[in-house]
Amino acid sequence: MKIAFIGGGSVQWTTTLVTDMALTETLAGATLVLHDIDADALDLLTRASQHIVEQAGSGMTIGATAERAEALREADFVILCVAIGGLAAMRYDLEIPERYGVYQSVGDTVGPGGLARGLRHVPFAVQVAREMEQLCPRAWLLNLTNPMTTICRGVTRATSIRTIGLCHEVSGVRHHLAMLLNVPVETISFEVAGINHLPVLLRCDAGGRDGIAMVHDWLAEHGPFEFVGEVELNNPFDVFIDRLAVKLALLQHLGVLFGAGDRHVAEFFPGFLTETTAFGRRYGILLTNVAQREEMARARRVRIEQFVAGAWEPLRRSEEQLAGVMAALAGGPTGQFVVNVPNRGQIDNLPREAVVECMAEVGRLGVRPLAVGALPDAVYAVIAPHVARQELIVEAALTGQREPALAALASDPLVRDPATVEPMLNELLAASAAS
Repeated sequence: MKIAFIGGGSVQWTTTLVTDMALTETLAGATLVLHDIDADALDLLTRASQHIVEQAGSGMTIGATAERAEALREADFVILCVAIGGLAAMRYDLEIPERYGVYQSVGDTVGPGGLARGLRHVPFAVQVAREMEQLCPRAWLLNLTNPMTTICRGVTRATSIRTIGLCHEVSGVRHHLAMLLNVPVETISFEVAGINHLPVLLRCDAGGRDGIAMVHDWLAEHGPFEFVGEVELNNPFDVFIDRLAVKLALLQHLGVLFGAGDRHVAEFFPGFLTETTAFGRRYGILLTNVAQREEMARARRVRIEQFVAGAWEPLRRSEEQLAGVMAALAGGPTGQFVVNVPNRGQIDNLPREAVVECMAEVGRLGVRPLAVGALPDAVYAVIAPHVARQELIVEAALTGQREPALAALASDPLVRDPATVEPMLNELLAASAAS
C-alpha cells in the first residue's frame, strides 16, 4: 500500500495523522510519502514521522519528495491537506471583507473568505486529481482541506477520481453533548445530514434515550447562554473553545441542532457576527485572526522540534477519521463514518451530485451513504441556498468566469450592503492572484 500525503509539511496535521496511521494495524505495511513545497517543513515533518513510526513499532515506511508526481505515482490513497498562499493569503480573506463591514469567525468555508479560498484551492485540487488520473487512477482522494465542500465538488465534477472529504466537527459536538447531558460519550450516536460545517443532527441517541429531546429539556431550564460567561483570550488556542450558544439559540428558534462548532455555524447566518453582538462575543465567539494562527503555528513547530530532538510524548490515537477510513477501504474493519461525498439520493431534497455531509458505511467495496430521506423544511431553508452558492463558486473556479463568483458573494448572508459586493470581489481576486 502506498499513501501520498500532499501537504505533508503541515505542522498542524501531519504528526496527528501519522500517529493515527502508525497505530492502525491494517496500515502497518504501508509506505507513506510526504510531499510539500516547503523544503524545511518537509524535512522536519519527515523526521518527526519517522520518529513516530519507530516509537509505535509500526512497519510503515516513511519517504519524502518535493516532486508531486513522484508522490502520486501508483498511490492507493492520496491525502490532500494544503493551504494555497498560506496564512499570508488568509490574511486578505479576513481583512479585506472586514473593511467592508463583514466579520468572519473562521473565514475558510463560507462568506467572502470561503469564496476567495475556494477560488484558490479548487483549481489546485482539480489539478492534483487530473495528475492522479494519469499516475494512480484507482486511488482514493481523501480531502482534509477547507473549503471542503467546494473542493470535493470541484474534483468530482471535473474528474473521475473517487473523493471523500473528512471533517472532525461532529466528533467535537458529540463530546459537548455528553457533557451537557451527563452521559458517557460512547453512548451517543447520531443520524447526520447536511453540508460541511453545517451538518444537522436529525437523530441523537444518548444511552437509549432521545438525545435531542434531552437537549430541549436542558435548554428550557438553562437557556442558550449557560456557558458564555466572560469571553477572554488568554492564549491563541482559546478561539477554538465552543461555548455552544449559537447552536443552542438556533435549536431554540429553528428546532434544529447543528453538529459543528459555533465558530463555523455562525458564518452561515446573518446575525451572529455583527456590531450588535460585539462581533460574536455575546455568543461566546472570538474572531480568529492571522496573528493568532501564526502564533499557534510557531507553538506547534516548537513542539515538533522538541519531539524530534528526543522529548518523549505518548502516542495517542486521535478522533480524526482518516486512518479508519483508509483501513476500511483497504479491507480492514468496516465502520460508519461522517463523510463528504456526492449526493446520490441520500438526501432527497438537495441537488444530485452536490457534495453533502452524511453518514456512510465504509468498507472494502467502497462508500455506501446512508439515506435519510428529505431534510425537514427548517433545515432545507437554511442549507439549500448555501448549496446553490457552493455550486456558483465551483463554476467560477472551474471556468474562470467572474459572474458566478459575483452572484455567490452578492447572495451571501454575511454581506449586508449590496454596494460593497463588486469592490470587495475585485480586492479579493487581486489579493488571491498575488498570493
